[in-house]
Amino acid sequence: MTVPFIIEQDFKQVEVPQEILYYCDHTTYDADREDLRYLDCVYMNLGYYGNDPKILKRMRQEFFSKPLPIFE
Repeated sequence: MTVPFIIEQDFKQVEVPQEILYYCDHTTYDADREDLRYLDCVYMNLGYYGNDPKILKRMRQEFFSKPLPIFE
């Protein structure tokens, strides 16, 4: 079961796609979802910093096409 993750953008609530949450969960594995580093990952992958969303999507797909690292 997935739990929606909502952020505010321009006074509107926006649900973050699960693909982005999974990516940020894995790339910021030691950060809580309330930490600035995690939120920065979410905002970047939503394209809010001027990044090309198509390139970000390819980056996430490439990341998940490889075996995921195991962190202890």
